[in-house]
Amino acid sequence: MRSRRVNKILVIGALTLCVLLPSLFALALDGYGTYASAMGGAGLALPLAPDSFFANPALLGSERTKTRSLIATTGFGDELASYGKHFRFEYPQADGSITFLAKRLALTIQSRTIFENYQDFGSYSTYDGLKLTLFELDWAWGLGPLSLGLRAQAVATSARGDIQLNADQILLDYLVQSAIARYDNVEERATINFGFGLLLDYDWIAIGVVVDQFAYSRGEESLALDSDSLIKSLGWGLSLSSPTYTADNDLHLFKVQGALDLVNLGSDENREIRVGLSAKLQLLPDWSVSFLTGYREVKTQAGDLIKISPSNGRHSIGLGGELGNAELLLLYEYPTAWYTQSPTAEASTLSFSLSIQL
Repeated sequence: MRSRRVNKILVIGALTLCVLLPSLFALALDGYGTYASAMGGAGLALPLAPDSFFANPALLGSERTKTRSLIATTGFGDELASYGKHFRFEYPQADGSITFLAKRLALTIQSRTIFENYQDFGSYSTYDGLKLTLFELDWAWGLGPLSLGLRAQAVATSARGDIQLNADQILLDYLVQSAIARYDNVEERATINFGFGLLLDYDWIAIGVVVDQFAYSRGEESLALDSDSLIKSLGWGLSLSSPTYTADNDLHLFKVQGALDLVNLGSDENREIRVGLSAKLQLLPDWSVSFLTGYREVKTQAGDLIKISPSNGRHSIGLGGELGNAELLLLYEYPTAWYTQSPTAEASTLSFSLSIQL
């Protein structure tokens, strides 16, 4: 069991270093940036990294957001569940994006490849594959502490069934099936969404409000404005940050940031509470090491927002490094049902990502 998990970690690392994978990794599809994924996805009001605007387009207007002209990221992750003595991918996901920025305007192109419905047949395993392609345009306007952001997003879905990975060449088969094999377009799953965000930022404290979907279209449907969708996708966030510099303009050795988000407030299926904390060791303005941790939990009842139920949550732990124009993140996430020894079908996940920012 232990050797199998070690082998899986080594393979995941090898895949991450293959920057020519079919995807390049940032998390616009998930609605938060790379570092925020290690904080339970919290960050509607936190300019944690240059890609933080994936959570709230208004963060593009924050004076605390680092200025970049290009962000390219690549990464890979998988579940760490056990399926016998053979090494297998259980739920592999290769993610990535490239973002072009100009002042307060950002264009993001992201690709995600997912293998699901795993079945083990001894000498080989089978999956169904999904490939998601996203095009997103974000714009923000800012005046003092107040920023307003708008977002337009289009997502296309393609699928491929009966994917087979042979045990004796699993890495090669994965690269072929995810990067080269043909996927068929699924028109009825194509979506177009429009959203907006607000941010009130006073450096040490910030409040954000986001509506992920006030207008949308699916498949061949015409674009519709929907108040119900607006309420379901409403989110609110609060963040606290210690200063980066001293009164003498010297760099603080440590910087601590925390965030609390309540997302999808009007949806009984997708309502969540997300809490995250980041502690950064600042060696130079663009050289640092960060420890990140977070917790997220689905809340099917609005009255349970302030009640913590570990059997329904997930805990994330991340280690990040900023090395000039490069950012690295190692992320481990697991169900908090493990703390209470409650039965759960969820597995832990391990992922790596590398981001180049110019």
